[in-house]
Amino acid sequence: MSWYRKSQQKQKTLYIMRGLSGSGKSTLANELGKNGVVVSSDNYFMEEGVYKFDPDKLRAAHTSAQNQVEKAMQQGISPIVADNTNVRAWEMKPMVLLAIKYGYKVEVKEPNTPWKLNPVELAKRNKHGVPQDVIEKKLQQWDKDVSLENILQSKMPWEEDADGVTQ
Repeated sequence: MSWYRKSQQKQKTLYIMRGLSGSGKSTLANELGKNGVVVSSDNYFMEEGVYKFDPDKLRAAHTSAQNQVEKAMQQGISPIVADNTNVRAWEMKPMVLLAIKYGYKVEVKEPNTPWKLNPVELAKRNKHGVPQDVIEKKLQQWDKDVSLENILQSKMPWEEDADGVTQ
């Protein structure tokens, strides 16, 4: 295929959402994904239209979302929006690795609402009943200035570095 024809092909995009509960993340995700697909770990907890969060199933929920993103990438769907809180850089790493594998451009997106870092307002606005103290804890864990480079260099909590120290 010639360079010209390759350059004419539309770049496939993966948007990775990040934001605390109630920040407007899902609203932005739905706007970005209106001509593609939006994948959220929250969907794993929906039972007959009711959100039933179970922290013991969180890892399974994220694995399910990653599998859905990969399936969409295998089908060439674009844009794909991964709609999760992504508080820490390492939480985005599996999605970035999938994007690299399937040739997707990655854009990390955050809502720009005035209350996005206000735990009192976030507790009022979130649709899953996440309490203020949980939001405050997540805010303390929030990785600032996330880039693709530091996402790729991040370690999962269960990974060990060369010195055998868990990150």
